[in-house]
Amino acid sequence: MFIRIFLYKLKELTRMRAIVGWNFLFPLVLATAFYVGFGNLIKEDPDTFKTIDVGYVNTNSQESSFTELINELSKETNDHIKVLNVLSFKDEKSASKAMDDKKISGFYLEKDDKIDTVIKENGFASTTLNQIVRAYENAKFQLEEIATNHPEKMEEAIKLQSKDLNLMKEHNFGNNTSRYLQYFFALLAMSSLFSSWISTSMLHGICANISESGKRFECAPTNKLVAVAAGTLAGMLIQSVSNAIVVIYIQYALNINIGIPLGEAILITTIGSGIGIAAGTLIGSLLPNPKYHVIVPLLFSMSCSFFSGLMWDQIKQLIQYKCPILNKINPAALITDSLFIRATYGRTDVYTQNIIIMLSMIVVCLFISSICLRRRKYVSL
Repeated sequence: MFIRIFLYKLKELTRMRAIVGWNFLFPLVLATAFYVGFGNLIKEDPDTFKTIDVGYVNTNSQESSFTELINELSKETNDHIKVLNVLSFKDEKSASKAMDDKKISGFYLEKDDKIDTVIKENGFASTTLNQIVRAYENAKFQLEEIATNHPEKMEEAIKLQSKDLNLMKEHNFGNNTSRYLQYFFALLAMSSLFSSWISTSMLHGICANISESGKRFECAPTNKLVAVAAGTLAGMLIQSVSNAIVVIYIQYALNINIGIPLGEAILITTIGSGIGIAAGTLIGSLLPNPKYHVIVPLLFSMSCSFFSGLMWDQIKQLIQYKCPILNKINPAALITDSLFIRATYGRTDVYTQNIIIMLSMIVVCLFISSICLRRRKYVSL
């Protein structure tokens, strides 16, 4: 029975033009408008990390561990960004000429056990190149000390060094945190909460006080809880697909790197969709008049999105300063904040806390909705 109702609701919801227009098309149109408005500001943001072109001259007869390090930093991170773009040169003279021609920002000269960093001018690139050498030399010194004094811990030390390298690639370099990305994060939050009227549409067909089909459903020997669960799952699937399309469109069609692995971005927005579905179910169970089943979810979605920074990116910071509790009960602010924290700092405690709060919101809304729907009785059908 569950599968049958799920498939029926899936077919029913996808045939509703309003849901297709608002949940699938409108976020794409708005994302395009944001891209036209300030897409280039994101790509050309001076605070955004850009891959550093660096030369490498190795006068030794064989490759060293430093060669392996810079080759590793030449690979794409999870956010599709390379820290270094390494160009090999036969000698120092050819590397210097390439630097003078501005083909590279500087070059590494490895001779014997010494690594020199040759740069033409100071700046972000030179600081980064020097820091890589310092980190390498510190790690090398530590491994040599461990190999001499505690050789039994050598394997553990190498694993820790590899972990540090992955951390450096992911968090120090691979982050695109332009302030204008806030608008795209708020857009994804809005798109997720648009699922609120999917659930009100789903309730339209199973509640006797809303529609004629609801009267027929109430007379049928079907468990309402199973029907609500099947409809909720169908709505979440539809909205999750919609969110995935929006994320892919922003990331690959508009070529704006949001700084989050694709799967994790879809996971966060799917949790946001769950909040929208649960909130819509709660609204539908508390407001029996079908006239409010579009207006109230729309007001809910747009109000939450406004206070998350969809129209003005500074409003969330202002709320955080004046009344931070509002950001913790605003689902759109939680979704936006989770996306921003994951893109900027990775999986921090605040990020985990936001996810837990969002999951708790889903549970609480569905619990209250189930109580309201179970206790509803009618004089006659």
